[in-house]
Amino acid sequence: MAQQDIERVLVKGKITAPIGEDVESVSVYNISSQKGTITNAEGLFELEVAENDRVQVTALQFQSFTVIVDAGVIESERMAIYLNPAVNQLEEVIVRPYDLSGNIIADLNRIKTATINPGWDLSYETLEFEYEFSADESTSVKGNKAEEAYYNGQKQASLDFVGLAGLLFPKKNKNAEQEFANKLILHTALRQRFSNSYVSETFGIPENRVNDFLYFLEERGVKRELLKAENELLLLAFIQRESAMYLKKLDSK
Repeated sequence: MAQQDIERVLVKGKITAPIGEDVESVSVYNISSQKGTITNAEGLFELEVAENDRVQVTALQFQSFTVIVDAGVIESERMAIYLNPAVNQLEEVIVRPYDLSGNIIADLNRIKTATINPGWDLSYETLEFEYEFSADESTSVKGNKAEEAYYNGQKQASLDFVGLAGLLFPKKNKNAEQEFANKLILHTALRQRFSNSYVSETFGIPENRVNDFLYFLEERGVKRELLKAENELLLLAFIQRESAMYLKKLDSK
């Protein structure tokens, strides 16, 4: 049975953190079902899960981590996640509920945030080709085994999309923030489904352009219905058509 077709229960969740830490607009994405949501101002969320589902949590000020759902979460129909800033660097962040009530403590590295200069050109072309971002002591953990497994061993850019959404859009502008969160969910689903090597070998996209191609697909309007297991052939046909257009665009440059 496909992961998307497994019977799931609606779990009420809450993310808490030390005083002063923001718990709004945290992305909670069920990798197994390829569906997700974001928390409200109180850190509350609802998500359908099944036992052994892998739920990825991404917050602005902490590194991402994955929760493996156990029987306690299913029985209690609740998931309480406490984000605990870690002092030491962690090589792997996969956590399981530590009791039968769905309570979870995640020891995480804090990610330094910065204010966006209103004068910056934040178009995708500028971010991709003109600005150079280098690693420093605040860069997220390298060699994260959980993340490597999630991305089939391929290296990923460390741009924090949820954090960027919070910086770009004022909290009152919920429509813009929700749209950005939807794009994040779509991007995560595509990365989960297709590895760099698969996209390159199947559609002829240069491997160093796969990320750019996926953003191109998102801008072209990938419907979320295409991500369902029963629409696999429709999704592949869509990507095939768009890959021809993308390659033609590359050749014209």
